[in-house]
Amino acid sequence: MPDFLQELCKTAEASQLPIKILTVDDGSGPEEAELMFSLVQRLQEKFNLLLDALILEQNQGKGGAIYSGWNEADPQMYKWIAFVDADGAISPEETLNFLSQTKSGNKEQRTCLWSVRVTGEGKEVNRTKVRQALGNIFRSIVKFTFNLPVRDTQCGLKCLPTKAYQKIQNKLIEKRFVFDIELAAHLTRQGYKLKEIPVNWHESPGSTINIKSAFKMLFSLFVIRWRLLTRKS
Repeated sequence: MPDFLQELCKTAEASQLPIKILTVDDGSGPEEAELMFSLVQRLQEKFNLLLDALILEQNQGKGGAIYSGWNEADPQMYKWIAFVDADGAISPEETLNFLSQTKSGNKEQRTCLWSVRVTGEGKEVNRTKVRQALGNIFRSIVKFTFNLPVRDTQCGLKCLPTKAYQKIQNKLIEKRFVFDIELAAHLTRQGYKLKEIPVNWHESPGSTINIKSAFKMLFSLFVIRWRLLTRKS
């Protein structure tokens, strides 16, 4: 996190894109919160684009942490909101290349940017064979169950118009690791296009497969699908 955040601030500043960066601590406890607070304070001396850290008292889950950050965005100031995972799997340079897409061909702001991990399209994707196999199985289940217009729903970099988020904000119930799927489903229901943008992606060291978590994710998929079927709007 410290190295990634510093490089992200440096790269964003050099890009001259009108960006503000907000870090979110998802209820990690007093010790982790203090580390985050100190890190942000130190970097704010160098980078004006870095906002005060948002420290959540209780763990909300990945989606909950992201939505808490997005809720801080004043729509009068920010036309776009985005998130990137802090594990460094997507580099700061790749993140800014991705975000620069907001400047072209999107004047009506009806398009959301969705990063995808795909090989053979000029991008490099490095991950273990086990995670790749499990990822392919998960993608197949998502495609069969939801038929979303993106090949990879879970890649940790997304950007959408602030007004799009506001339209569906009260419909977003899933706050854990499959929140992306519910988000994508409601965006498409509102007529927004999900534009796939392939990115370089390198699996971060220390990633592990938790079978219990995998089953929870699968269960959450079917809960989301049920909600979508029973709530048409």
